[in-house]
Amino acid sequence: MPFSSCSLWKTLFFISLAVLLADFTEIRAFANPNDCKSATIDDVNESLKKYSNCFGEMIPEGKKPSINFLVWTLQEMLDLLRPVQEKFCKQLPPCPLPPPPRNGGLVCVTIDNAQYCKPMCNKGYDFQFLRRSRLYEVCGNRTGFSWTTQLAGGKALAVCNPSEMAVSGAESAYFPTNGTCLHTLAFTETQTDQLNIFLKELGEQGIDGSNRDKDADCIICGY
Repeated sequence: MPFSSCSLWKTLFFISLAVLLADFTEIRAFANPNDCKSATIDDVNESLKKYSNCFGEMIPEGKKPSINFLVWTLQEMLDLLRPVQEKFCKQLPPCPLPPPPRNGGLVCVTIDNAQYCKPMCNKGYDFQFLRRSRLYEVCGNRTGFSWTTQLAGGKALAVCNPSEMAVSGAESAYFPTNGTCLHTLAFTETQTDQLNIFLKELGEQGIDGSNRDKDADCIICGY
């Protein structure tokens, strides 16, 4: 996939903690396997929404063993979810999937057999190198199907470091102050906004998006 400016995974973690804390401390058990047969991700989301407003009041009541157990349980859940998210992105072969910057992400589109990815940082972070005039990186036939990048090694496209000021990138290279990459990914409207901004910028640089593969539109977030 409104969440606060902290990362969605942290938000998911804490809200899930509240949900599971309420359930597990009472029953000390996981759901029965038969219950899981009819359960869906939507069911989990509904439970998270239910307890999100009272999270702050519930957590102080948690005991050390319960908190430690839930931290482990939720980390296991997140480790399962993250690779599934990556599979939602249609990659242009044989270009490798670029690793998104931690504390930021990549907004990617594919046009005329070339993939363009725009690195972006979350609020409170800035790029390691100056890239105000370097809006995107590209992988395609003219690059030998390898990614252009400022960084040694040719894998990462950008690095987002903690910073009180965001000055190294273009104004649009930062996620809104009231959201993060993961917040943007959580909602269709915010995803569309960022994709449209990037497509407009590409057009201004003479890249015609009329032959864009819409199924390859993707936002990838770092962790």
